[in-house]
Amino acid sequence: IDKEAIQKFVGELNYPICHLDFETFASAVPVFNGSRPYQQLVFQYSLHIEQKDGQLDHREYLADVNGKDPRVKFIEKLINDCGDSGDVLVYNIGFERGKLFDLIEFSPKHNMPILKIIDRLKDLMVPFRDRMYYTPQMQGSYSIKKVLPALLPELSYKNLNIQEGGAASNTFSQMIQGNFEGDVLQTRKDLLAYCEMDTFAMVKILEVLNRV
Repeated sequence: IDKEAIQKFVGELNYPICHLDFETFASAVPVFNGSRPYQQLVFQYSLHIEQKDGQLDHREYLADVNGKDPRVKFIEKLINDCGDSGDVLVYNIGFERGKLFDLIEFSPKHNMPILKIIDRLKDLMVPFRDRMYYTPQMQGSYSIKKVLPALLPELSYKNLNIQEGGAASNTFSQMIQGNFEGDVLQTRKDLLAYCEMDTFAMVKILEVLNRV
């Protein structure tokens, strides 16, 4: 544990911190105009907004499965929910940043507000990727699925019906293409619970780093 490096990392974060996570799906045959085969399209996000005093506010979006392209609503709600101050903290910055640039390509009129979100991005993965913080329980990985139980064994995805991003993606893909055979209302709750857990995990991981 490199205390000096970790303290520098957390000391440079600007509040309020928006802990953000996207979920995407892809299909061989594009389901929306202006999309490409196998393009990863956003359909859901979770956002925990953390104030300096620790107060948390949760926002979220999950696309309807009515056949309409969800990206405009996704963009507009995301811009509103992220506000215009503080850092936007993600886990693996390349993914969310790439999806945000895809949204600019899809909707150029939203170019400026999306670019402002991109400019605020910071990556919570860095302290673990760069071995500022490492324990054997991480099993050589800096994936959040390994970091979370190593730092906070009391928190787990195991009690969720959807436990990883691939399952979330495949489930929504079936729903949007009309071949999902499960309980749609319950599954939407499961999708929301999974994505919310991702950003709540980020909040708790940052708490650990702040105590170093």
